Amino acid sequence: MKSIAAMFAISIVSCVTPTVGFAQSEKPPGCIDANVPKSSIAEHGGAWTTLTPGQWQFLRGIYAMNPNTPAGLPYGDGAALAQVEGNADGLVFFIDGDRACSPTVIPHELVDVLHDIANGKIEHDLAGL
Repeated sequence: MKSIAAMFAISIVSCVTPTVGFAQSEKPPGCIDANVPKSSIAEHGGAWTTLTPGQWQFLRGIYAMNPNTPAGLPYGDGAALAQVEGNADGLVFFIDGDRACSPTVIPHELVDVLHDIANGKIEHDLAGL
């Protein structure tokens, strides 16, 4: 089974620099040209999926609540999901123009939720607390 983290570690090493303040005219730190991870994913037979606005907004909330990510919201105005065959987990990139930022590994359960959001699936009959 291929590890998402291992598959993209080399191509995204420049993405994981610390997030710090930056002048409005500068590019956000921790971002790279989106073609770098997109090409790496394609080379490994993976899929790069542009996420819907609803999926992006959902993931922004997940990112903001995650104690392992910098405080606040991720950069960008969209997101993409990278996946490789043999691994149900995913790697989310927050997209800022033509740049991929804040790579975040997500478990397959969260990938399934993203598919539900894209398909408009709403569940009301869930087990109680």
